[in-house]
Amino acid sequence: MGLKDQVMELLREGREQELMQLASAEPRALRGLTGRLWDADPDVKRLAARAIGVLAAAHPHVGTEFIRRVIWGLNDESATNSADMIPALGEIAEASPELMADFAGPLASFAEDDGLRLAIIEVLARLARRDPEQVKCLRAG
Repeated sequence: MGLKDQVMELLREGREQELMQLASAEPRALRGLTGRLWDADPDVKRLAARAIGVLAAAHPHVGTEFIRRVIWGLNDESATNSADMIPALGEIAEASPELMADFAGPLASFAEDDGLRLAIIEVLARLARRDPEQVKCLRAG
């Protein structure tokens, strides 16, 4: 069974502990997990996002690149095609808030979009709960 099939099986069966172990050990699992952020099953989406947070914490260079791709995908030029990926940013903020440090400001700038606002506020709130210093750049001053 290939890695993508293994990820899908773990997600569909709700085998959370095994999925988190796989995500922590295998950065290539990101591809299969990312694709599931658009899944029709909300439990699959939630588990995939959580596993991405675990993967990013275990493999910071992969996590940072994922964050960059999501932020770029939120801009108008890409038709905000990464909106379904925002919950994974919340999981990264929870698992490894330092990875989000350089991205809090750019992410917050997309909160002006009515369709993205709530999801972005949730990510920033999770980041603030874990490490208030990471969002200090967002304070009105």
